[in-house]
Amino acid sequence: MIIGCSLLFVAALMIGLHVPLLRGKVKMNPLYGMRFKQSFTSEENWYAINRYGARLMIWWSIVILVVGLATFFIPLNDRSALAIGLAFVPLVVVIPAIQCYLFARQR
Repeated sequence: MIIGCSLLFVAALMIGLHVPLLRGKVKMNPLYGMRFKQSFTSEENWYAINRYGARLMIWWSIVILVVGLATFFIPLNDRSALAIGLAFVPLVVVIPAIQCYLFARQR
């Protein structure tokens, strides 16, 4: 139950943090957004990279959300290895981070 709630919280937080970036509401700044060297070369790059990265992060956050919902239907009492593995599900955000970095390098 705790793992499922934690995954739902992480997914909701990630989605909430990336919606403003997807909508182009965040101006260039050093604290919030997809902050690669290429992001700061122009306003156009900033918005393009942040929209792309936000879209990827939201999709992967939906994956976390689905896994979190699934944990409520999977009995984890006698499967401690599965429970430990589920605790690492939020690390999937490394995948969109790498994809966004590769996208930024092309700009």
